[in-house]
Amino acid sequence: MMTLKYPEPVVRPHGQVCREPSLFTLPPQGVATLSETDARRLETFCAAIRDRLLGPVQLTAHPHRIGSRTSVALHLEGRLGRCIDVLISVTGSTLWPQPEEYDHPRWYVTVPDAADVVYLLLHLSELCERFRVTKF
Repeated sequence: MMTLKYPEPVVRPHGQVCREPSLFTLPPQGVATLSETDARRLETFCAAIRDRLLGPVQLTAHPHRIGSRTSVALHLEGRLGRCIDVLISVTGSTLWPQPEEYDHPRWYVTVPDAADVVYLLLHLSELCERFRVTKF
C-alpha cells in the first residue's frame, strides 16, 4: 500500500490576502493555507458527505476531460447503495455547492488549477479516513 503525505492545510489569518486565484496556497516547502470562507465551505462539504453516507464508504476517482476542462469525477458509495457523485473541474475560480444542492445526489465543485484538484483530493482522502471511509 502506498501512503501519500502532505502538510495539513491551515486557515489563513484574517486579512492575509493570497495574490493568486487559488483554493489552497501551496508554497514549495511550507504549510498549505486556505481562506476562512473556503475553510467553512470545505467543512460544510465534508459534513454533507458524513450526513449522507454513514458507515463504510467506497471512494472511486475517475480523472477525465470535459471539453478542454480537466476534471475528476468522484463516486462515493455508502451502505444500502446510497451514493454521491462529485465533479471537481478546473475552471480558474473556486465554487462550492450551494446549501440546497446538498439535497441532490450530484455535486459540482470548481477549482482554479490542477494543483488545487490534487491537494483537494489528498485532503478529502485524509478526511474520509478519519470518518472510517474505505477507498478503492
